[in-house]
Amino acid sequence: MVETPLAFDFNKTRTVCDAFDDAWACLQGVGSDLTEPSKSLASRTILAKRIIEMADQGLMDVTELRDDALAFVQHNPPSG
Repeated sequence: MVETPLAFDFNKTRTVCDAFDDAWACLQGVGSDLTEPSKSLASRTILAKRIIEMADQGLMDVTELRDDALAFVQHNPPSG
């Protein structure tokens, strides 16, 4: 069985991008260790995957997506 690739329309894509940008800016703003070079790629990947997963489940509010992703990465930080 071939899985259909995930796709969003322009507005949903914009929402996902805004939520990701806001989440990353928030981590940077508080000086989180998740933004350090050794963890930043993994942290950004975790944030992005979570935001996309939640958007795919129908959550399309930028603030809610951001807050959910921030909580998720805090409870599931990258190792390293």
